[in-house]
Amino acid sequence: MMLVAAAITVNKALFGNNIVASVAVEDMLPVSAGAMDVDADGNAVIHTSAVPGTVNGYAGPVHLDIYIADGKISDIKPLPNADTPSFFRRASELFGKWIGKSPDEALEMNVDGISGATYSSTAIINNINAGLSYYKGAQSSAASTTPWKIWVALAVTLAACLLPLFVRNRVYHNAQLVANVVVLGFWCGQFLDYTLILKYMSEGLVFPAWLVAALMLIAAFVYPLFGKHRHYCTYICPLGSAQQIMGMVCGYKIHISTKVLKILDWSRKILWAVLMLSLWTDCLTGWMNLELFQAFQFRSVSWWIIGAACLFLVLSAVVSRPYCRFVCPTGSLFKCSENIG
Repeated sequence: MMLVAAAITVNKALFGNNIVASVAVEDMLPVSAGAMDVDADGNAVIHTSAVPGTVNGYAGPVHLDIYIADGKISDIKPLPNADTPSFFRRASELFGKWIGKSPDEALEMNVDGISGATYSSTAIINNINAGLSYYKGAQSSAASTTPWKIWVALAVTLAACLLPLFVRNRVYHNAQLVANVVVLGFWCGQFLDYTLILKYMSEGLVFPAWLVAALMLIAAFVYPLFGKHRHYCTYICPLGSAQQIMGMVCGYKIHISTKVLKILDWSRKILWAVLMLSLWTDCLTGWMNLELFQAFQFRSVSWWIIGAACLFLVLSAVVSRPYCRFVCPTGSLFKCSENIG
């Protein structure tokens, strides 16, 4: 219920429905006969709002108009959108990277996102690529890579959900941990954190990506009801898997007294309570982008998040899963749900 309230408060949307009393974003978009037309100067204009395969930003659709003159991208204009203004302003700094490029050159570019505005940056990059692919008549090639990655992520997630229930084998467990880190973490970016959970609450789930998310949510919230506590954290979470792998590097472990463990546990609970309450305000939600899961998207996050993630990984060699046990807000949410079971 708190996350539903946060979705309405922060993103002004719930399961894909815009919860805003004023004019909806779609009503502010220019009327167009299709995804592409010609302006008064004879330049081609691509409307990504009508292009298949475009993606949403942090809080909603990120529609763009791409202008092409004399075979070059002459301008990119953002349309009114529901994305978080502060994130979108930072991400819109990317527009200049495409100006003056031909569609072929632009599609071959490897553009990195803006640190601190990961989802808005990703949406802008993907939507520009989708618009240019539409312009070139290559929508199918642009859309073919994502489903493949999603199906691989689905296979890894399904194995992590089911096989540990029946297989007790160290070799398999280690292989699953590596697959979680490589496939779910670095390659596909499929995991649960507050940003993504809130995104699902706001926008709903889209096929086929919703299959992976649904399996993860079931492992996190439903499995504990049947006695399978911490299944997601232990067998699926990429960051938890990375810490487990690092824990195998060193046989020595620091002994933490019971008193210190209680203090650390209460500190985690207090931190989680404060962060949950802050979700109800529209100005204290930036912490969601600071969870260390973002380090898997290393090309578009700040170096200090990567550094913090590396620090916890090094620490996990001598302390069992320190981030999971003493800090992780998402893990605290899952532990709270376990009390129901």
